[in-house]
Amino acid sequence: MTDSTGTRLGQDEESKFDTRISEESAEVLSGELKPTKLGEMSEFEKSLYSDSSEAANNEVKAPKEQPKPVEAKKEPGMDELIEDFADAVEESVLDYEEGDIVTGTVRSVERGGVLVDIGYKSDGFIPNNEISHDSSVSASDILKPGDSVTVQIEKLETREGYTTLSRKKAEYEIIWNEATDTQKSKDPVDVHVTGKVEGGLVVIYKGLKGFIPSSHLSSETKELGDTIVGSKLNVTILHADRKRRKIVFTNRAQKNRPSQEEARAVLEAIEPGQIVDGRVTSIKDFGAFIDIGGVEGLVHISELSWARVSHPTDIIKVGQEVKVFVLGVDRATSRISLGMKQLQSDPWASVSEKYSVGDFVDGQVSRITSFGAFMAIDQDLEGLVHISELSNDHVDQVSDVLSEGQRLRARIIKILPEEQKIGLSLREPVVQQRKSSALDQIVPIIDDEYDYQQRPSRAQVESTPAKSEDTSEAAAAVEEVKAEGVE
Repeated sequence: MTDSTGTRLGQDEESKFDTRISEESAEVLSGELKPTKLGEMSEFEKSLYSDSSEAANNEVKAPKEQPKPVEAKKEPGMDELIEDFADAVEESVLDYEEGDIVTGTVRSVERGGVLVDIGYKSDGFIPNNEISHDSSVSASDILKPGDSVTVQIEKLETREGYTTLSRKKAEYEIIWNEATDTQKSKDPVDVHVTGKVEGGLVVIYKGLKGFIPSSHLSSETKELGDTIVGSKLNVTILHADRKRRKIVFTNRAQKNRPSQEEARAVLEAIEPGQIVDGRVTSIKDFGAFIDIGGVEGLVHISELSWARVSHPTDIIKVGQEVKVFVLGVDRATSRISLGMKQLQSDPWASVSEKYSVGDFVDGQVSRITSFGAFMAIDQDLEGLVHISELSNDHVDQVSDVLSEGQRLRARIIKILPEEQKIGLSLREPVVQQRKSSALDQIVPIIDDEYDYQQRPSRAQVESTPAKSEDTSEAAAAVEEVKAEGVE
């Protein structure tokens, strides 16, 4: 009898599940099993964790950077401190060069000179002979500790370790700057007369040796003679040439010269368009300077006359009293532009009424150029004879035909009042060549000005009675017209 064991409901499914689990575990646990300590993960648990990580889209977070350990600051040693201090001192020292003009502070006034702090690594020293251009002045007279002083660097560092300075040479440069500015402003200055020579006076201006020519001495100064030596004069700077170290003065107009405030008031009162009185103070190649109440204005050579001016001395002279027209005023630079031709009638305004194309005019050659000759045809008018209008023949050079000062008679061929131009010609009118006849003697054909419509017709010639004294000639002319068939 065979025994049969009953099976509970669901037992078959459980046995199948256990078998499935056993197969999967066998695959995982195929390796040698190791004992696991308390708290550690078994190999099986690790495999399960690995599988779950791969299922999460294989995303792996980068490990966080570990903070670097902070190194302890190393305390600087004595050598490093000394080096840093030297660098700081070097940076604070200004970069000077020999010849520079700098400002420093007087530290002390010594027996041999003056010690000055100029911000350099070593103190500066001014020897007594470099204190002032005035040898009678000592250092203690003009300087004391704490004073600000302008000096020129002579030598940056001597063997003794200090910087050599010169106050006298710095003054010299500053005075030249002042002299240049004073020349422009025309401000009066005082000079000391040290000597008298044949050509004028030798003077000193703040240590600069200058000269006053005899022609620039006032009559009162000339009357003083040799007694002027050693005295002071009030002058203005006429010319200051820094490169050549030359300075020229004048005291000729100082007696009646207005003050700076008065001159400024005159400048403010002047307006363009005014007519003022003035006096010619100097003449240059480019024009003349006119004193108009204490301020000077310039009349350019082109504003002296409507006619061409070779040199201003052809029109005016120094000292001459003139009336001038104010063209412009620049108060910022104290410059005034003046004119004289504006007070004269403009000859170009009426030139078309006075002359016509075809007129013959007499004149004189005023100047010769490579392209022609200018001819003065009136007191204020010039015309141009172009080289192509000098002759019917070819002309290589104007000087081959004309010379300056030569008097001519020319024909006007062009008038342009707006451009202030007149064209002239010396060419002979060209007579057209044709068969010689009595009719040509009656009506000559000249250039293109002849109107052929004005030539007599055949009917006019036939009806024209012949003069008794010219009967044979007139008859011959009539026969010629008939033969040619002139209608």
